[in-house]
Amino acid sequence: MDRVEVVSIGYRVAHQWNLLLFTVLAITGGALFAIEVLAPLVYAVGAPLAAAVGTDAVTAGVQLFRIAHRFLGHIWGALLLVYAVNLLLFKKVRIFDAFRKPLGQQIREAKALAGHYLFGRPLPEDVKTSMERHNVFVAYMALVLIASVVLLSISGVALVYRDALGLSLAEARLMLLLHDVGFALGLLFVALHIFAVLHPTNRPLLNAMFNDGTIPLDWAKTHMPNYLRRRGIAV
Repeated sequence: MDRVEVVSIGYRVAHQWNLLLFTVLAITGGALFAIEVLAPLVYAVGAPLAAAVGTDAVTAGVQLFRIAHRFLGHIWGALLLVYAVNLLLFKKVRIFDAFRKPLGQQIREAKALAGHYLFGRPLPEDVKTSMERHNVFVAYMALVLIASVVLLSISGVALVYRDALGLSLAEARLMLLLHDVGFALGLLFVALHIFAVLHPTNRPLLNAMFNDGTIPLDWAKTHMPNYLRRRGIAV
C-alpha cells in the first residue's frame, strides 16, 4: 500500500458544496452589505429582470440577491447541520485531537509549524512524530469556523424571521452586527485555510480533496504519523 485515504467521499462532497454555498453567500451578502462597491455586479444581475418587474436594474438586482441569500442560507445551514450530526453520531470528529496534547506541546507544535510555513524551517523530530491528522493550527482554526457558523446561523435566522420573533429595531441591528462579525470570522478562516492548503508542504492534501481522497503513504508517515498509528499502519 503506497497511498492512504485521509478524505472520505462524504467529506469531499460536503466540502465542495460548502465551498460553493459559502462563496455564493459571500458574494450576495457582500453586495447587500456594500452595494456601492458591488453596484456593477448588482446592476448586471438585475438588468435582465428590471423591465419584467417594473423597476430599475439595481433595485431588481438587490431583491434577487436578497432572495438568493436567504434561500441559500437555509440550504447551507441544513448542510452543516446534517454533516455535523453525522460526524457526532458516528464519532468521526478528529479535528480536535491536537487538543489532547499538553498546552506546552501545543505551543511548541504551533511555533514549529509557523517557522516551517513562513520560513521553510524543518520540523523538529519530536513535533513530527506527534502530528495528528489535523495539526494544532487546524484545530484552533476550527474554533474560529465554529464561532463564525454559530454567529451567522443565529443572527441570520433572527434577521429573516425578525417580524415573527418580534425583534425591535435595536435588536435587529444587534443581529446584523453579529452577522457581520460572523462573516468576518468566516473570511478569516477562509484566508488561513487557503494559505495552508496552497503551501507546497500541504499539496498532497489539496490533491486528495479534489481527487480520490488519498495521499502518499510516505508523506503521511512524515506529517501525520499518529493518524496512521491509530489506523494500525506501521510508521
